[in-house]
Amino acid sequence: MPVTAFLHTHVLVVILFLLLFTIKTGLLLLNKRDALARLRNKTKVAEMILGTLILVTGGWMLFNYSGIPGWLITKVVLVLIAIPMGIVGLKRENKVLAVLALLIFLYVYGVAETDSLAMQKEAPENTTVAPTPETHVADTTDTTPNTSETAPADIVASLNQTALTNAQTIFVQQCATCHGEDGTKGLSGAANLTQSQLNLTGRKQVIAEGRGLMPAFGEQLSEQELEEVAAYTMTFKK
Repeated sequence: MPVTAFLHTHVLVVILFLLLFTIKTGLLLLNKRDALARLRNKTKVAEMILGTLILVTGGWMLFNYSGIPGWLITKVVLVLIAIPMGIVGLKRENKVLAVLALLIFLYVYGVAETDSLAMQKEAPENTTVAPTPETHVADTTDTTPNTSETAPADIVASLNQTALTNAQTIFVQQCATCHGEDGTKGLSGAANLTQSQLNLTGRKQVIAEGRGLMPAFGEQLSEQELEEVAAYTMTFKK
């Protein structure tokens, strides 16, 4: 199953879990204990399924994450704290524990959506890519955007129509789910390609090796296709 399928499944089950937990916490706060007890009895199986899916999809994505950042470790720790806290809070009808667990879950969701403990999208960094033997001469001095790389319009002009169409097709099929067809969607921390400071070489490296939840395409695409897709993403720059 592709990364995007796991990602969408994970997001869906997390939202359903949060919705269900919020309803239960609301019933507890409103002192509707009988309704809460009935709902808990009716949703036991659903909770088991949701919990299993969250663990499976979340664990798989964590295993495939390229380099585990600090915010992700914090997220996992908070989830492991909030789950038993929420279970105890609802079971013992402890409003403080239930509300605290709900707040932690909501915070963790915000962290996951922004890839930041402050729940704010970080500004793109100016990333310098280490030179490889093949590109040593071209890249050792030309690593900054806008000065070392050809302008987007020139990049498009350098690609023939077949190459441009092929690159666009690959991008729409493999990348648009998270990046969007215009490069600005930013699903689950995907970079905004209109603002990315990576140069052409850096983009090609990320496409080939992957980053975060983005899978590596180095074994799926040819060297020429990697070059063409990287060049195509440069056309999004503003």
